[in-house]
Amino acid sequence: MQGTDPRRRVRREIVAALIGAEAGAAVGVLGFGSTPLAPLGLAAVGAGVAPLVALGLRHGRHALARRWLRDQIRATRS
Repeated sequence: MQGTDPRRRVRREIVAALIGAEAGAAVGVLGFGSTPLAPLGLAAVGAGVAPLVALGLRHGRHALARRWLRDQIRATRS
């Protein structure tokens, strides 16, 4: 088999960049369709910002999980 292994998962940052680029392009086409290069520029901005948002969301999810686990441990000690 040549190429990448399709069973391996892709990193979240790459997926976030792709989704951000697509969302940015869609906003650019719908909102600024008559302005030249606006969809391309918004796609680039979306691709740059989306991984940062994904990292922030991952950090928030981990913080909630830690808080929940800490509460569970405290409840068993009481």
